[in-house]
Amino acid sequence: MPATLPCPDQCLSVVRQAILDHRAMAARHAVKLDRYFDVDGVPDHEFEDYDQERRELALEADEQLETLIARLTEVFGLPVTEPVTVLGTEMDRFQVTPGRLDDAARRAFSEGQCHALAQAVSEVTGWPMAALIDADCADLYDKCGLDGLGADGVCICQINHLVAVRPEDGALIDIDGAHHPDMLREEMGSDLVPLTEELWEAITRCAAFRVPDMPVARTLVEPLLDSLPPIAGTRTGGASLALVA
Repeated sequence: MPATLPCPDQCLSVVRQAILDHRAMAARHAVKLDRYFDVDGVPDHEFEDYDQERRELALEADEQLETLIARLTEVFGLPVTEPVTVLGTEMDRFQVTPGRLDDAARRAFSEGQCHALAQAVSEVTGWPMAALIDADCADLYDKCGLDGLGADGVCICQINHLVAVRPEDGALIDIDGAHHPDMLREEMGSDLVPLTEELWEAITRCAAFRVPDMPVARTLVEPLLDSLPPIAGTRTGGASLALVA
């Protein structure tokens, strides 16, 4: 939730603009589709063109709805007493209560939304992000895409997990807490590389990654950071030094 409730004028402005935008769009859609209807309001010709037009208008309506929900979330925040649905790997759906660091949150943000959590932590702390990657590319279309989606010599299929890096000791931070970099690399059988803007952009373009659920991820940063104990001796792991130097 926002730190303070939005003022009534701001709330009214968002709702009124949504009404105006929807009415304008609905009128445009009605004009575009009118030519396909007979006197009874039933499509009676050019059925393929009508179906194509309907699909395009439906996409526009979806985009407007997504924009509205994002704006409402920005102004009003997410509910803190009811769970919201978060999409994970393989389109798994998790019921996560915003601001509550529990098993549901840990599953959602380790099984498909780790990139959102790493980005949210980085936004708040300024810490860099890193990716744990496989050594080799699978070189398969259904994993790599037509042109080998990726950046910085890393194929999108090689990315296993995203974390934030705590500069003070090089600890890797994810939804499960703070990890020694060498231990997490060994556990996942992965190498550790800095996450550049180019690699992040490739991740957000790739259909294999869920759209990062930043509104929910941001609500988990404070309880996560409060739960982190200091980790002594993490800098002994040489693999982390290039990331935090």
